[in-house]
Amino acid sequence: MGTGPDGGDPNNPAPGGPDVDSDHDGYTPNMGDCNDSSALVNPSAIEMPGNLVDDDCNGQVDEPLPTCDSANSGKNDPTSLVQALDQCDKRFVLGASMNGPSDPMARNVVDGWGVVMPMGGKNMALLSTGIATTLTSYEPQSGTAFGGGVGTPFANPAPNIDTSKACTMPQSPQSVVYDYTELVVKLKAPSNATSFSFKFQFFSTEYPEWVCQGFNDQFLVLMESQNEFQMASNIAFDMQMNPITVNSGFFTVCDPKFPTMGTAQGQHCTKPLSEIAGTGYERVPKQGAPDDPEAGGSTSWLTTTAPVTPNEDVTLHFVIFDEGDGILDSAVLIDSFRWGAQAIDSPTTIQ
Repeated sequence: MGTGPDGGDPNNPAPGGPDVDSDHDGYTPNMGDCNDSSALVNPSAIEMPGNLVDDDCNGQVDEPLPTCDSANSGKNDPTSLVQALDQCDKRFVLGASMNGPSDPMARNVVDGWGVVMPMGGKNMALLSTGIATTLTSYEPQSGTAFGGGVGTPFANPAPNIDTSKACTMPQSPQSVVYDYTELVVKLKAPSNATSFSFKFQFFSTEYPEWVCQGFNDQFLVLMESQNEFQMASNIAFDMQMNPITVNSGFFTVCDPKFPTMGTAQGQHCTKPLSEIAGTGYERVPKQGAPDDPEAGGSTSWLTTTAPVTPNEDVTLHFVIFDEGDGILDSAVLIDSFRWGAQAIDSPTTIQ
């Protein structure tokens, strides 16, 4: 057994005896604590691959994390969506649900989306403001307004977030949004976790014609926890603290030849649309005008990392919605949720 990250002594795993909790982690040796001189090693810990420690006291060192999403492709229930994020350890998943309108057609577990493949496990979660599908008959550029009209209205969960910091003209926040989908995930942090991370890729047909025009479909990740954010706060944003929209500096998989309404957003297009071929968010022909393609685009895969306190309950809200209308759809892939031992002060999102 290796030395614990907090200096525990592997040569003396029960310094106070079999019924004494010497490291004050809530477990004695007789309760399954295999190293009672390290508070980071106990049955409520998660295995941290690569540290040469039996973190969770199951008799194995650096074993692979369990998988549970191999048979979930095509499902859209909340539990399957969480499993598609690679959260398989029932000790740390307290529950999952959908909030708001969250039309069942707007969510799906996929084992690939066009040429985009999972970043962890066998599948990934797909949330959309339209139909979450790979069917070629669905055109996100035309869009889907669930419920008819402009789309099902719902209250903006974060109406005070400025979506126009990167734009020359400010835009008023909109209190009512459309085609809203929200996956709520309740977690319990492992006793040795001080952070968590997940990967996502945001797609929108609103690029480029509606950049900085008020039609700012958004992807938000709102976090609630007793020690970090007692009020739900967004933890996914670009380097200028812009939320994830087409106005974001992370919107890099796009065609710079298309005008962007006088903004500098086209300068961010550093990756070809071929990277999202087959998703429907690459350049696609207009209806009735096959020689006049519409443009779309996406971010690349991004990684958000946020702080967490060991053993605390955490609620994450993965939210996507149309802003300003209920058409011109957007979507997000989410995958590879991981607990970590990295100590950080505040959330970050990087490419």
